[in-house]
Amino acid sequence: MTVEDTVVLHISDTGTPSLEGLSRAQLHALADALRRTTETFAPNARILTRFDVRFNDRNSPLVIDLPARDVVVGGQSVSFSHTEFEIFSHLVRNPRVVVGRDELTRSGGGRSVDVHLSRVRTKLGSFGRLVTTVRGTGYRFDPEPGIRVVTEPVSLRSA
Repeated sequence: MTVEDTVVLHISDTGTPSLEGLSRAQLHALADALRRTTETFAPNARILTRFDVRFNDRNSPLVIDLPARDVVVGGQSVSFSHTEFEIFSHLVRNPRVVVGRDELTRSGGGRSVDVHLSRVRTKLGSFGRLVTTVRGTGYRFDPEPGIRVVTEPVSLRSA
């Protein structure tokens, strides 16, 4: 058995405002710079990067985090039932595409798709308008610029 040196760069904003306002690209650039610096001190080590940072969502009044099953409106997490989230996430994964009631029923809505989407719209507040009814056909999610949809979890990155 061989022993491999590993360095974990943990980039966190817990307890410090120093990372506040940085974009995702800026955080990745910071991580790249830290990895390059670490390579000079530990040239043979495996370097992993872990992000534990809330990205600045002040410019994104609506954040839909699919892997975390979380919806944030105006900085506040909104609670969705399992079925509400399943139906809403199906629409979000297919933006600007009309999805029929039958397809939404198969994704977990049962006969009450209309009721669940009504609740989703209510919980989204002014963003409820992004879920459009296409009469006689189904529903469509019409995202606007600035709406942030997270589709991939952010976790360990290997150098």
